[in-house]
Amino acid sequence: MKIETADLFTKHIANSKFEDLDNKTIKNLKKFLLDTIGVGIAGSTGANLTELKKVAKSWSNGSECTILGTWENYSRDATTLINAYQIHCLEFDCIHEGAVVHPMAAILSATLSHCEIKNRNGSPVSGKDFLLSLALGIDIASFLGISAKGELKFFRPATASGFGAIAALSKIENFLSVEINNALGIMYSQTCGNMQSHVEGVPILGLQVGFNAKAALASMDLTIAGFPGPKRVFNGEHGYFNLIENNQFDLEYMKENIGKHWMVNELAHKPYPSGRLTHGLVHAIKDLKTKHQLKKDNIKSIVCHVPPGVHKLVSRPVVKDLTTNYSKLCAKFVGASFMINDHLDIETFTDRKYLDNQETLNFSKKITMLKNKELDEKVLTPQVFTVILENNKKIEIKLDNVYGHPKFPLSEKEYLKKFEICCQSSKKKIKTDKIDQFIDFILNIETKSNIIDLFKII
Repeated sequence: MKIETADLFTKHIANSKFEDLDNKTIKNLKKFLLDTIGVGIAGSTGANLTELKKVAKSWSNGSECTILGTWENYSRDATTLINAYQIHCLEFDCIHEGAVVHPMAAILSATLSHCEIKNRNGSPVSGKDFLLSLALGIDIASFLGISAKGELKFFRPATASGFGAIAALSKIENFLSVEINNALGIMYSQTCGNMQSHVEGVPILGLQVGFNAKAALASMDLTIAGFPGPKRVFNGEHGYFNLIENNQFDLEYMKENIGKHWMVNELAHKPYPSGRLTHGLVHAIKDLKTKHQLKKDNIKSIVCHVPPGVHKLVSRPVVKDLTTNYSKLCAKFVGASFMINDHLDIETFTDRKYLDNQETLNFSKKITMLKNKELDEKVLTPQVFTVILENNKKIEIKLDNVYGHPKFPLSEKEYLKKFEICCQSSKKKIKTDKIDQFIDFILNIETKSNIIDLFKII
């Protein structure tokens, strides 16, 4: 008999306890919670936020919940939409590479808002319950992504993560199995997000994550009200895998590992605020600069042999008048900018002195992206870089894991520094002692009786 994915998810969500989380999993949950709050704070400087806040406020008035980085108060739904956008808009949030999913933006934005509402209603959420809900949300989003085997047609960080958000909310609400099943079904009816925004590099891409985060809250509300949802959400003839994932999927890994292996342990940091698929080239150029002591004038050409998905999504040409969102997803610009400026930070993609830098634009012409058709559509690696020097010597760099991957991780010093930089990039500046208090709170969150006390630090 075929097993319904919705039933597997429901059982996992309903039966899991905090005690099921081992020390490594708890540490990684806190690490990526810290990272996600950091990039959300930095995202308070993101594109078109003035317009977004104006529109979101017109949709629902209220002041119950907190916007990261500005600490303004908006309604639950407006806050969720804005925070999700802020977390993803800088292309700085963590990713499950095998799933091609940024799980935390939708999950954290929805759960933070819901926890603020519960706190106002006298039912605060503890750190342990919060971490477990995050773990389950990451599991559902990542297992959906890892099961999909075809070419991206829909924007998986939005579609899969919406289900992750409703999974996390369901656990916080202690839904019964039938309620979890209904919530997943109702979520599917609202699932959205396409790849055209990615191709064109426009800000609405990140907002698609927010649409699904907000939809998760609506799905929870309808479930509490007793509204039923479809049950064959993922495997039905018009279910998620058939429609959203082009009927190209394999459930074996999920069946074998759900409930046994926590997917947060497979998440990768993003060291740079650009598309993760651009990071391989940056890694290679970093090696050229440090291990080989090469400068821009030593290099005649770089040919990047990359998997089909990498080629499709970030091999776009360097165009005139680069925009922030387009440049973040243009590997040639990202790599060239790192070579010329020896850094990649938020200003790299917002300041015209970097976007229009003639040395960067000239060096980008030395970079060629070639598709390795023998590799799977979804994989990030292996990537091979053939570098020809001006003296015609050749250097070849092969990457099996890109900097930030759990097998090539950021050190504790590096990820704490990233959080500090994100806080310093906030729309509303945060004092050093407050940053330290944030870090201490999050890294000890399992001891907290109310996770919303985090906002008392500001």
